[in-house]
Amino acid sequence: MATVAPTPGQRGFTVHDYTSTGGRDYQEDRGRNVPDFNAMIPDGTECDKSIRRALFCIFDGHGGDQCSIYLHSNFHKELAAHPTIGTDPNKAILEVWDKVETGFRGLMDRKFERMKAKFTPTEERPECKYPCDGSTGTVCLLIGNKFHIASVGDSTCAAIKTNKAMEEFCEDHSTINPSEVTRCEAAGAKFEQKMKRVPAPFPKCCVAMVEVPNGKPRIYPGGLLVTRAFGDLHAKIPEVGGCIGGVIHTPEPIREIEIADDWMYFIVASDGVWDAMAGKSVYKILAKEKEDAEFDYGKDADKVEKVRKRMTKSFVQTCVDSEYWTKTASDADNTTAIMCFF
Repeated sequence: MATVAPTPGQRGFTVHDYTSTGGRDYQEDRGRNVPDFNAMIPDGTECDKSIRRALFCIFDGHGGDQCSIYLHSNFHKELAAHPTIGTDPNKAILEVWDKVETGFRGLMDRKFERMKAKFTPTEERPECKYPCDGSTGTVCLLIGNKFHIASVGDSTCAAIKTNKAMEEFCEDHSTINPSEVTRCEAAGAKFEQKMKRVPAPFPKCCVAMVEVPNGKPRIYPGGLLVTRAFGDLHAKIPEVGGCIGGVIHTPEPIREIEIADDWMYFIVASDGVWDAMAGKSVYKILAKEKEDAEFDYGKDADKVEKVRKRMTKSFVQTCVDSEYWTKTASDADNTTAIMCFF
């Protein structure tokens, strides 16, 4: 637990986070929770540290965990060290965005050279393949009472309000977003819908099979479910079979969102949360998690943070246990959430 104290006229809040591997035997999610980001900014930087700053990031890896690990280890450090973090934070975010993409490519280029040096062609594997590690990225930099939000992929952030509504703040860069499909196809990328055979509807279910879509379409080159991401260099570099301008790492324009008086929670999470919660009331689920936690711990003021910690863990576990995974015939995804309680 960490407290993000208010500056005059602003709302304070506490932050908890939790991660689960879900139904998988590996963890590719990484979350970065920095409640006092000012403490990371070097002395001498042009920056008014009387203004509060906090940083919350989700990096949801795919094709391996090397990209999400790299982002988790480097993004916050590079952002704190950027010379304009105190005067032009949006410029700082975008320049660090490019810097970590370039840095990760250098890391993967060196890995690929080592792989090629040790590679022996076979009939099944005639050539050495470039590493396919990639990651979504959702970065929320709080300055004063305003979040500066940038994102690629299908992780996102949202506010849950007192009127029970949820407001999301990131564009969905998935293969079912029409504008993203148009952009990628204009660059020469292709989309392919995989199919699966299942029993036909009653009464033919015992004698016939039909083909139905198996998940979302995938973009090629790459074979990915997202159209913007860090890494995924096998989909971006022409020399290894990629397509320039298809899958990209560039975020949408940075959004600046003021914390509102009607916010109860602000959640930054991987798609393990948002897929499981699709069509459901996050407000109602969190209300139930709070009721259960207060039953165990009580409602006294000194128990508030125990309740909030329990709510965060229970919320993630509810997503992991969702019937969504059964309905889609898939293992529960890695699931990570950073939750701000107002």
